[in-house]
Amino acid sequence: MENFDFCFRGGKVHVSGALIDGDLCVQGEKIALVAKREMAHGARRVIDVSGKWLLPGIIDLHAHSRDPGYTQKEDFFTISQAAAAGGVTTWVDMPNVEPPTTTVELFQEKRSRAEKLSLVDFGHFASGVNLEEIPKLAGAGVTGFKIFQVSGAYPHDPRLALNDEGKLLQSFRAISKTGLPCVVHPFNQSLFDFFSEEAFAQGKPKNHVTFAEIYTREVVWESAVASLLMLQRESGARLHVVHTHAARSLRLLRQAKSRGQSVTVEIDPKYFHLGRSDLEEKGPKICPAGFIPEDKERMEEIWRSFRDGTIDNIGSDHAPHTSQEVERQRADAWTAAMGNPQYDHYLSVFMNDVHDGKISLADLVRCLSENPARILGIYPRKGTLLPGADADLVVVDPERERTLSDQGVYTKVGWSPYAGWKVKGVPVLTMARGRIVAEEGMVVGEPGFGKFIGGVPQ
Repeated sequence: MENFDFCFRGGKVHVSGALIDGDLCVQGEKIALVAKREMAHGARRVIDVSGKWLLPGIIDLHAHSRDPGYTQKEDFFTISQAAAAGGVTTWVDMPNVEPPTTTVELFQEKRSRAEKLSLVDFGHFASGVNLEEIPKLAGAGVTGFKIFQVSGAYPHDPRLALNDEGKLLQSFRAISKTGLPCVVHPFNQSLFDFFSEEAFAQGKPKNHVTFAEIYTREVVWESAVASLLMLQRESGARLHVVHTHAARSLRLLRQAKSRGQSVTVEIDPKYFHLGRSDLEEKGPKICPAGFIPEDKERMEEIWRSFRDGTIDNIGSDHAPHTSQEVERQRADAWTAAMGNPQYDHYLSVFMNDVHDGKISLADLVRCLSENPARILGIYPRKGTLLPGADADLVVVDPERERTLSDQGVYTKVGWSPYAGWKVKGVPVLTMARGRIVAEEGMVVGEPGFGKFIGGVPQ
């Protein structure tokens, strides 16, 4: 008798922080049962996952779809294909598109287009710089708000940037009233500009290497985070700080959490994975990363922050640009596009960390799935493999080894910063709300299946 649509049989299921021997059954869009292996369950399709792990689907709070306005780099269809390939079942993108998402009308147009194209569920952080628009956007259902402190060439759009602390406080107060996340890219623009001019005066080239070195200096981030924490305490906003790769920033955030401040902490993979050898080999495709993995103090603080819960989530910062666009950094990185795609090889990069003992599987699932769902206010609907949750899951072969390559990637720009890496642990199936969207490296999902994830006031 076929009681369920799918039964994943013979593997290990990640539940409540541990892998357990068991079968997982899906009915419709939901997980219907997680049961001991010896119990027989009928299903339309029984999938043998012996030797494999079932993990919750990744919820990514930091994507750049480039849609609308920059669809030569990516669009809602291709970003969701790459997401499915990499184990991501929900993505939330940012407002630095063209035109930027600053009004209800622009948000609704963007959402409508994504609903027609995305294979998996999605959300959107709208701009939080226009005070009069914040309550309107919240009422229209945006997932949250994003503010950039960094300003300059695209993707750091000056129209979306706030550095003035008085204006930041006004935005924080307005966002606080909505109960939605206030996502901030911390950055001390004044210090960055000073260090840049100082480097040029010393004769350093305006290329990607100089830019990455200055961009990731501790004080540029630490000083911004210190200010943001004071503004959070003054406003009561639900502050979500991204790009927290500076050791002294992490210590400040740990202290703020111990005081009970409403702050969550995100880190993105490029900064603590891509080092000097990658920067030398692949050039501008790595920038602004390239300097942190060789900094022992910073790396120790990052891994410590995973272990003690200072870091709440990993956000991909999936930020595709064409090879031609990033190559312009060699002449002038201060006016060129920078960033790199992440999704196609996303989960495999972290499975390598698990195998190397750098992060536990429980902490990885907490940061990729459970905590992002909590930040959005959608846990346990998503972010877990418990009965009743959305059937968002990834089947991983923990022993499979693979050399990553640009060949076959789904991101529209056609390259990966991890090409050439040898990894152990590969996603072999991705399911979103009960539908298989990727299997054995092939994306099989359909555009328009993805649903919008609206904001949940907390």
